[in-house]
Amino acid sequence: MAERIDVLHVDDDASVLDLTEAYLERELDAVAVTSVTTPSAALEELDDDRFECIISDYDMPEMNGLALFERICETDCSTPFVLYTGKGSEEIASQALNAGVTGYFQKGGPEQLRRLANRVGQAVEEHRTREIADRYSTVIDALGYPVYVVDETGTFEFVNEPFAELAGYDVEEIVGSKPGLIKGDDAVHESEDRLGTILSRNGPDIQRFRVDIEPKEGDPIPCRDHMAALPYEGEEFDGSVGILRDISEDVEQREELETKTRALDEAPVGITITDPELPDNPMVYVNDRFVEMTGYDRDYAVGVNCRFLQGPDTDEAAVSTLRDAIAAEESTSVELLNYRQDGTEFWNRVSIAPITDAAGRVTEWVGFQEDITEFKTREAALKRQNERLDSFASIVSHDLRNPLNVAQGRVELAETTADEDAEIDEHLDATAAALDRIESIIDHTLTLAREGETVGDTEPVSLATVATDSWETVETGAATLTVETDREVSADPDRLRNLFENLARNAVEHAGPDVTIRVGDLDDGFYVADDGPGIPESVADDLFEPGQSSAEGNTGFGLAIVQEIASAHGWTVEATASDEGGARFEIRGIKRHYAPLPEP
Repeated sequence: MAERIDVLHVDDDASVLDLTEAYLERELDAVAVTSVTTPSAALEELDDDRFECIISDYDMPEMNGLALFERICETDCSTPFVLYTGKGSEEIASQALNAGVTGYFQKGGPEQLRRLANRVGQAVEEHRTREIADRYSTVIDALGYPVYVVDETGTFEFVNEPFAELAGYDVEEIVGSKPGLIKGDDAVHESEDRLGTILSRNGPDIQRFRVDIEPKEGDPIPCRDHMAALPYEGEEFDGSVGILRDISEDVEQREELETKTRALDEAPVGITITDPELPDNPMVYVNDRFVEMTGYDRDYAVGVNCRFLQGPDTDEAAVSTLRDAIAAEESTSVELLNYRQDGTEFWNRVSIAPITDAAGRVTEWVGFQEDITEFKTREAALKRQNERLDSFASIVSHDLRNPLNVAQGRVELAETTADEDAEIDEHLDATAAALDRIESIIDHTLTLAREGETVGDTEPVSLATVATDSWETVETGAATLTVETDREVSADPDRLRNLFENLARNAVEHAGPDVTIRVGDLDDGFYVADDGPGIPESVADDLFEPGQSSAEGNTGFGLAIVQEIASAHGWTVEATASDEGGARFEIRGIKRHYAPLPEP
């Protein structure tokens, strides 16, 4: 059913009004004509703004038709206005067309009335089309999307300002040019192929596809093209229309997401993501390392809760810790004994953390799963080793020291009761010295067994203070200590003091009682050097091995203890020659301690 056309006809001749209304009703599918005899009445009727076309006589008592047109244009000049007059002349026709009326007809017989009716229909259709176009143009402008129209020859017929801004050209530079101005050859062919599918008999009405726009300056801009054909009838294709959307941010976000996903997939630890909004908080993602570590493929793991890794010896307390953290929406880390798909056990350090949205709502949980089986194996072995060392220390301390003390006591009694026989005294003195050496070896062995690889709480320590204090506790004779550092380090004070004592004792025993010892700075540590004879080549390779010494009567444990104390702090120790030709021990790997800034 055709949409009704509302027409206002003004003429001072009532018979003309009746005849015209009759022809309009006959020639047009649906029309409603309002007839008035004066311009003032016409202006009153126009107040309700329902008319889509106005027909007016020219010669009327109150004002002529052109004057009426000018009055109407003072408020709205968009409604079609047809001048239909019996007083025709070239002058009036010229004035009417110059004024902007829609049509000019001289009154006449049936043929002229049919022409008038036809022009009214055309004018209304054009007016309606223009209103729709204006309405859509307003919407498009409000959206701010780049819009283009390409005619049937593949030439830009229209582009809006956003399109011109995207391409970096003026509108006038683009209109009349070919799409190759802003597209590469491949993109042009892609667009032509897409248009071909739209024009095909069974093709889609709209094609959406990626296209790179090559602006006048700068890098190509990734866009999404929404293309459709302009309405046409028969075989007369009129062109295409399209809307572009700059997807640069989408591409960057997609690339960033792909990078993050790749990083997750290739991470050296197992990574899982679960969705707490789904029943039982199932895994929705597992990476390659998880599959490799557990033996379960993605098809099995995705969609279920990760508790399937648990088994008969899994610690329920650790599992409970995980449950409590999830309930409290907090991060946590536990160590679990889990089971692979083939049933073998493995130790798993599981760390979980909530992922929240902008409103603070937990949307996912991320889990990091690290196979620490080797670490736990070493830990168990170290525990057994420590137990053996404790047992060994107990044996040395009790079972060996008791007979040693008895032997020392017997030698002392023998010395007081023996006859004054020089040979016997000499044997007893040698025996006493050997027993003292055994006691020294026992003491140092216990030190290594009980304390060698451990340190207590660390704190900021002054190297100068510790070195000076250590010097006071060692038999140094006429030796001299020079301290050339004000460095503070983070260390166990007692263990660091023991390190300095052994280095000082080593220098005195090997370089003589008048040796000079210097303590100075290195970039990442400190050194202890002397001016003695240096390190003999015979012991240089095994200097830090327990029992190695070039000094007669020395147990050879001192430098072994120095190395153990350094290692326990995470430091290294190396022996080299000093500037004076003596021995120099460099302790490196020490981070400088900085005192906190004072409160403002």
